[in-house]
Amino acid sequence: MSQERRRQWSAPASRPARTARPDRRPAPALPLARTEPPPAVVALAQRAARFNRDPDRVRALFAATIAICGLLLAMLATWADVTIHRGVGDGTTPPIVRQYTGRDLAANVDLTRFSPEQLPTVSAGLQANGIRYVRQSFSWAEIEPAPGEYHWERYDAIVDALTRRGITPVAVLHRAPAWIRSPGMANAFDAPPADISAFERFVGAVASRYGDRVPFFQMWDLANLPSRWGDAAADPTTYVALLARGSNAARGANPNAIILLSELDPFPRNGEMNDLDFLRGVYAAGGSAFFDIVAVRLDGGTRTPYDRATNPSQPGMSRAILVRGLLRDEGDAAKPIWATHFGWNADQSGAGRIDESTQADYVVTGLERARAEWPWMGPLFQWGLIPGPDLGGSTPSGMALLRDDGSPTPLFTELGAFAARGGTSAAPTGLAPVAAHQYVWEGNWDLQHLGSDTYRTTSDVDARLRLLFEGTGIVARARLSREAGNVEVKIDGEPVAISLESFQATDVDIPLARRLPEGLHEVTLRLTAPGQLTIGGLIVERTIPMQWPILLLLGSGVLLLFVGLFDGILLAAERSGLLERRRTGDLWPELPLVPDWRPARRA
Repeated sequence: MSQERRRQWSAPASRPARTARPDRRPAPALPLARTEPPPAVVALAQRAARFNRDPDRVRALFAATIAICGLLLAMLATWADVTIHRGVGDGTTPPIVRQYTGRDLAANVDLTRFSPEQLPTVSAGLQANGIRYVRQSFSWAEIEPAPGEYHWERYDAIVDALTRRGITPVAVLHRAPAWIRSPGMANAFDAPPADISAFERFVGAVASRYGDRVPFFQMWDLANLPSRWGDAAADPTTYVALLARGSNAARGANPNAIILLSELDPFPRNGEMNDLDFLRGVYAAGGSAFFDIVAVRLDGGTRTPYDRATNPSQPGMSRAILVRGLLRDEGDAAKPIWATHFGWNADQSGAGRIDESTQADYVVTGLERARAEWPWMGPLFQWGLIPGPDLGGSTPSGMALLRDDGSPTPLFTELGAFAARGGTSAAPTGLAPVAAHQYVWEGNWDLQHLGSDTYRTTSDVDARLRLLFEGTGIVARARLSREAGNVEVKIDGEPVAISLESFQATDVDIPLARRLPEGLHEVTLRLTAPGQLTIGGLIVERTIPMQWPILLLLGSGVLLLFVGLFDGILLAAERSGLLERRRTGDLWPELPLVPDWRPARRA
């Protein structure tokens, strides 16, 4: 290879010129003012540092936090239970409320405002829209305008028109005539009689004349208002004297008579006694023995039917729960409550105004709530049929079922639709007495009245009864005896085995079915062999909803409270020297080591 070529191979390759590297040195820092944290933050940080260095303090804080959380959960569960379940019953928890009717549609209707020729048409319209109970004024002043001089014609026509249509009257006995009032009470709208024995004779005359066609008697109306008590201050003790004489007279003339306490105004003016205070006064005066049913006025106000607030100074459907609680406090929880006025006013103005459509929805929803949740509630009477003077003062146009021209309001139309689609065809929660229209009786059945209880009995083989009910269980109130025959029981077509034979006659409650799916069910009882079958009614059970979440919440709260308190007590015992301090993270004390006791293996 030539010298020139060798030089070419050995010469290093030419390299590209290097580019200048960027200067990566950091830019000079800008001078910043030195900032100090706020003194409060510094103090808090120092305190937290000292706190963290003491494990007992951390443990005490942890135990207190757990205990407080548990207490709050328990309080929340209690509040939720009271709010959601206050007044709600399953129908079978003692004491079982004695009902005298089915929970059907009812209304306040003053038929004295109609001519005798109109009565058949009005009563037919009520029946067509599902009304089965009518609260009707029986004015003492009209029936007995002079001592011993009775004018029955108008009221005979009213009772005849209603009973022909299967509607049961509830007679409100009030309006004392002028000849029996004290001179100073002559100008009052109503007044108690100066001689109570005259009222006693009047009540006995009404009960004797109408018998079982008018089984319900309400003694006076709005007895806590001065305008209904001779413009004098209402007095529960004086009212109880009137109630006792009237009640004894009605029961003496008709042993099957059922007595309602006077309806009471919940919001009287001028500081008069409200319904709750007056009712307490009635019990304090010993009036419990003289009435079977408590009456309450339920004005929904501007609240929804599912508003569970029970403020005694404001209207609302849940006011009935306050009356129920009062009965329980007085040991009289077996008595039912009737809402002798019930509804919402569609004529209200302002922010809480309720239109006619909403009013109809509220009333039907309220009926459904009472039937499902309140086994202690009887019929709920619509406020009034037509606007104008009526029981309880007057019926506002916004609460009437008919307009001034006689046309139905949306409320009346919706009530009729509710009845037509079977809203009252099934027995609701609680006792369904044998008088309830939901029963279907086949064969020969006789009525038996034992005190305030009514039974149906049969000796007719193949006689049966059927009941459609809405709930999750059914209990039969039946009579056991030596004469009892064999009974076939079916729930939704499935047989259930029971026996009514007993060496001693006694009335008992026999569970027929429990834990059924929520909804409609049918029960049938049939006498299959010679003997007797005696029934005092069927009790519909309904499992109270929303119990498990509350129980779970309560159980969690109690558990956390126990753990927090237990750990706090352990810590206190360890610090005081009563217990040996445990190692961190050890739940149990360390066991001593046991030497190996096994013999050595042979070689």
